[in-house]
Amino acid sequence: MQFFSLTNTILSSLNKKQVVAGLFYDLSKAFDSINHSVLLQKLSYYGVRGIYLNWFESYLTNRQQKVIISTNGGNYSSNWETATSGVPQGSVLGSLLFLIYMNDFPYIIHQIAKPVIYADDTSILVHAANVLELQVKIDDSIYQINEWFLVNGLTLNLDKTNIIKFSSKKSKEEHIHFRYPNIIKETDSLKFLGLELDKFLNWKNHIDKLLPKLSSACFAVRSMSSHCNITTIKMIYFAYFHSLLEYNIAFWGNSTEW
Repeated sequence: MQFFSLTNTILSSLNKKQVVAGLFYDLSKAFDSINHSVLLQKLSYYGVRGIYLNWFESYLTNRQQKVIISTNGGNYSSNWETATSGVPQGSVLGSLLFLIYMNDFPYIIHQIAKPVIYADDTSILVHAANVLELQVKIDDSIYQINEWFLVNGLTLNLDKTNIIKFSSKKSKEEHIHFRYPNIIKETDSLKFLGLELDKFLNWKNHIDKLLPKLSSACFAVRSMSSHCNITTIKMIYFAYFHSLLEYNIAFWGNSTEW
């Protein structure tokens, strides 16, 4: 759904002869950086109060953890320490609490950009009538987003935060010269929600990276075919080949870049 929203907005803007760019943010240790006090305030704002809020407070606080490293020479561990932030990853509530924490993020930029959020993969799309207007909107978006992250205790991973200016192959190439060149790098392609996304939406990069994986999966099936029955071979096929081929094929499956 998120990827459809992303590509549909991009294509709709290009069809209207608008310029459109995507800012793709990566958060450092997103689940571990959740501020307990801020999260409890947001839960209260959304109507979780009384004994229910007390339950969540009890669930989040006084959690202890330690690190254990096993080597050939033995086991080494740190002391038990109380976790002062973060939500338990891998738990039923961990992802839900993170989504509640991020729930008000879209409202700070909804008038100038369209947010596309999937867990800690955060991106926004900015469109405008021309490049100059686009640059202004991008600058405003970056400023407001950085302010929101600062207030909520989240940190950007600048090495994995990028911007793409989308265009059709026939359109004139115009690079963005925005105010924060040292914060966010402009790129022609990146990986988003498991797909290789480029500025032309032609999926060549995605297919180029997918083919070697499918080739390895074919080798695994061929190697095991003489040692396993058909049921096991099917399990290997669906686990290593079909799962890769089927993932979001609705977007890239009609590409001519094979």
